Amino acid sequence: MENNHDFVAYEYKKITVKRDSVSIYTDCLSNFGWTLIDQYEQGYQPESANYTPVHTVENHTDDLETIVLKFKRDRRIGSKSDINKLERKCEAALSSIGSLERKSNAFTMGISLGTGIIGAAFLGTAVYNFMSSNTVIGVLLAILGIVGWGIGFFSYRKIGQKQSVQTEPMIQEQLEIAYEACEQAHELLA
Repeated sequence: MENNHDFVAYEYKKITVKRDSVSIYTDCLSNFGWTLIDQYEQGYQPESANYTPVHTVENHTDDLETIVLKFKRDRRIGSKSDINKLERKCEAALSSIGSLERKSNAFTMGISLGTGIIGAAFLGTAVYNFMSSNTVIGVLLAILGIVGWGIGFFSYRKIGQKQSVQTEPMIQEQLEIAYEACEQAHELLA
């Protein structure tokens, strides 16, 4: 009986990330010994004649923005506990980047929508005043409503730029933490 020294036992990992974060996750996780083996869109079902889904994934709008990544690595890597700690540190930093971006987008959208809704309220009141034969007040409220819509529309870009400038240093700080953890893990694996 021959002794096979080429045997490798693998561990597997599956994560769901936003479409625009695929490359950074792939690059970072490769420094922890992970190798990308598959990626597919959320809700993907194989097109096999004898495939019976165990459960179905409902399509949500977020599903169009996410991709599932599957990785594998050797179970017997050296310094595994240290590498796992560094990996958790890296993943926490990458997760906080996503959180910062979502908060920035939500704030921008909230301000713009709020201003637009106030404009719509003015327009609704203007219509009521037109029907009540208060044309002068109706015209003034209609003008305020249209101005509110315009402010909401144009403020989205302006506030978005301001939020990007404010969150950029925090994002860069988290990227440095992630890259530092990747570098340390790479040195441990070398």
